[in-house]
Parts: sequence; C-alpha cells; structure tokens
Amino acid sequence: MITYTATGALIARFSHINAGKHIMEEDSIDRSGGIAILVREEAIRFVESMKPTDHVIFFYDTVESKCRVLFNFLDNGLSNRKGAAYVCSEEDPEQIRSRMESYGIDVKETEKEGKLIIRNYDGWYIENGEVEYVKILAGWRDIYDEFHKRGFGLRGAGEMTCFFKHSKVKELLRYEYALHRVLDIPMEAICAYNVNTIVETGYTEIMMPLVRAHGWAIFTGPRGEMVYQAGNVEDYDIEKLLQVKL
Repeated sequence: MITYTATGALIARFSHINAGKHIMEEDSIDRSGGIAILVREEAIRFVESMKPTDHVIFFYDTVESKCRVLFNFLDNGLSNRKGAAYVCSEEDPEQIRSRMESYGIDVKETEKEGKLIIRNYDGWYIENGEVEYVKILAGWRDIYDEFHKRGFGLRGAGEMTCFFKHSKVKELLRYEYALHRVLDIPMEAICAYNVNTIVETGYTEIMMPLVRAHGWAIFTGPRGEMVYQAGNVEDYDIEKLLQVKL
C-alpha cells in the first residue's frame, strides 16, 4: 500500500525498504508506525552516494527532473575524481551541454580536460539501424579503462528514449540484462527513462522487466519520488507513483 502526504512526499510501508548500503539517513525517515517518509531530495542524496558496480534505473516525467538527478550524479562524481559520460537520445549533445552549463557544470573546460564525454545515441546505442549490445558494453569498458589509466573512476548516464522511438525495445531488454543488476565494470551507471515516452509508444508492460534488470530504481513523478532496491518494487508501486497502468 502506498499513500502520500499533502505536500506530495511519498509514504511507503517500511517493509519495502531493505536494509542495504543505500538505506536512507535517519533525518530523512520517520520510522514511527512502521512507515518511511521520503522527501523530495532523496533521489539526489542517493545518486550522490552511488558506488562502483551500482546499476540504477531512473524513471522521470519531466526534463527538469531528469536534469536535476543526472546532473547532480555526474557533478558529484566530477568533484570526487571520477570521469563523467553522458549518452543523449531525448535531446542532442548541444542541448545537454547548454543545460549542464545552466546547472553550473563548466562543460567547455571539463571536456577540454578530458573528464566529461557527451555523445549522441547514434553510433553508440544504435548504429546503422542496429543494436549490438556486446559492442555497447565494450564501449563502456573502453571509456572506463581510459579514465582508470588516469586514476579516475567513471559515472555514466544514458537517455534510453531512442530504443522506444526506433522500436528497439526487445534489443533494449537484451542490453539491460547483459549489464546485470550489479555491473561487471566497476563504474556507476544510471539508465534514464522518460515515462511519457514509454506510455506514448505503448510499452508500459516492459517497465517491470526493466526494473528487474537493475539493482536499484528511482521514481520521480507527480506524486513524489522514491528510491527502491529493485527486487522490492511491485506493479502497484509504479502505478501509484507514476500514475500509469501496467
């Protein structure tokens, strides 16, 4: 069962929160009555604390939510000796650079220093109309190895809209499951999904299989936001928070 506060903060039964390495801080949780109250900034605190091999799925409903979570994730990594890689598909690289600059990331200097990589989906996720997940995995490994040689870790974020717009959802599932819930590459990764795109293209039924391919799940929507260990997510959690029908 899920209910919501008057301010939109999500209230979930405490049994859904697993005792894991990303358990929420005491000052953000009201444990009275066996429930956890998670505030709006919980997603930010979570992504900033991500560790190598974390594989996270992120569902968002606005561009603002996408940028708030992903840019905090990457900026925090840049401040902690980690390189950052961003693969665009909902927006093009120049739009992302502009949004990052507005957020406060010095894109020009960070790219010049070789600490930030921004790429478009074509030639990365989809090349000549085909998805080769082995090649994508090798690409992430190559980027990680280059940063590792220089003493850096890696945080990677990818917009997954292209798979829906190009009807490559079956290939998307193969790719996500090939990454595994816990990444083989010692990097931190967030796969970002626009809920509106999923609904508009008629693929809501794959939301649960996508969640199961990850170790953690972040949901931001009109009713609040929540961070779950992926194994604890139920259909009704997604339906209530994101207001979609699976």
